[in-house]
Amino acid sequence: MVGTGLRYGSIDNDFRFDDAMAGRGCTVYSFDPSMLDTPDHKRGDRVFFKRIGISDKDDDRFVPRVDEYVVKRPAVKGWPMRRLQTILDLLGHRKEQLTVLKMDIEGYEWNVTRDLLDSGILSSVPQFLVEWHLFTDFPPRERVPDAVDTYFRVSDMGFQLFVTSGLYQGSATSLRMQAEVAYLNSKRN
Repeated sequence: MVGTGLRYGSIDNDFRFDDAMAGRGCTVYSFDPSMLDTPDHKRGDRVFFKRIGISDKDDDRFVPRVDEYVVKRPAVKGWPMRRLQTILDLLGHRKEQLTVLKMDIEGYEWNVTRDLLDSGILSSVPQFLVEWHLFTDFPPRERVPDAVDTYFRVSDMGFQLFVTSGLYQGSATSLRMQAEVAYLNSKRN
């Protein structure tokens, strides 16, 4: 496998995925705005780290929803966030083909995926790996129909599920669901 992969989300200094992809010939760019003490760096010949996050809009002072992960890394001055189109421009990769796009962004994947669908960027990506999240309070109830629509739009675009695993924790007062899903773009392969 040779290509370029982008990984967004809870990296938390765990570069196993990145290193494994680089070992298969991919160049990998990893992004995690919550790693406050980690500057941008080149981790290896093919692995690069940037302390910014992916969003559906460019924002230098993004304040995430507080959860157990964010409590450990408070966004005192906010986190720098960028749309994928902006990130590709910053890296000088506007014309480069992405092979894999991987996101674990704790509930924000709904808005980001909608932006990727609306912009047309996702249609050119052969593999899309995402962790879908639903929490009691996030996304807000009024946005859940949009999340469901986004989920089905991914399939409608030609992405076929090839691996999934999930977690469900629920009670009368709380809910947490997450599903790690890997898609293959049937229209690109």
